[in-house]
Amino acid sequence: MIKTPVSSKFQTAAWPRPGVEEYVFSVRSSGGQPLGEGIKEFDWSLEVDSRHALVSAELFRSDADTPGQPIGLSRFAIDDQQLREFEALVIGSDLFGLHPAMSGHPGYTERVYTFVRAGRTSHQRINNSDEQTNAKVSQLRSKISSLLATSFDHPERAVRLGIEQHPGEFEVTITNIGTERICFTDPRWLAAVGPEHQAAVMITEFPPYEPGGPPPELNWRAIPLERMSKNPKEEQLVALESKGSWRASVPWTKPAHGRYLAYFTWANYQGQPMVDKVYRIRGRADSPRLVIE
Repeated sequence: MIKTPVSSKFQTAAWPRPGVEEYVFSVRSSGGQPLGEGIKEFDWSLEVDSRHALVSAELFRSDADTPGQPIGLSRFAIDDQQLREFEALVIGSDLFGLHPAMSGHPGYTERVYTFVRAGRTSHQRINNSDEQTNAKVSQLRSKISSLLATSFDHPERAVRLGIEQHPGEFEVTITNIGTERICFTDPRWLAAVGPEHQAAVMITEFPPYEPGGPPPELNWRAIPLERMSKNPKEEQLVALESKGSWRASVPWTKPAHGRYLAYFTWANYQGQPMVDKVYRIRGRADSPRLVIE
């Protein structure tokens, strides 16, 4: 369940409402090693709450490291007809009557479904590699994907990474795209110890290739952000108001010849979920890819 309270700027629906049953449906997709308090390497959750007519989604890292995808918490209103249709879809899928063929299989990621309705709580766990079982709930999975994608257009406490090239340098940014104040570990404080704990520009040569032909082999190398001059031992946080941006320069001069591909990555799973009642961004995000001719 998503624990962060709803923003005071968000007006939830009145209750009770005719023709709407009270229920909460949630799904958490997670996998990999635990890297922070209550979160794993790949981790996102989605919740549909009929009482408040609300869809909430919390993303720490996407399943596919989608370039430019925000991380954090998003919320949007859903109308009563959609709530009834979603409830019917969950019940009609027989999700909680299934017996997954790969139950207990050590696959890399899995989904845990929870449905609280009419005083009863149901649970189901399905490995993401269990094609046979997932095919039986394909319509429900498709709807969940649609709701998750819609949530990205309604950020409440979320950030998006950016990158631009200027003469002799990259400019990298982390922007609060939500409506509430957020905080995160200062990228200049992070020591680069691996893809789950770093702040760096990733760059590779990117030679042209024919459409339909084999893509070029990409050999990524990291250009870490310059560390803080005093290198403080205590974690340094950046706090941003809504629409505020943090930015830094990363020196790089393009060679005289060649084509390159670059992106900015930030990753840190550590720390408490809230700092002085401010939501902390945790997980991993990548900027869009930047092609440099």
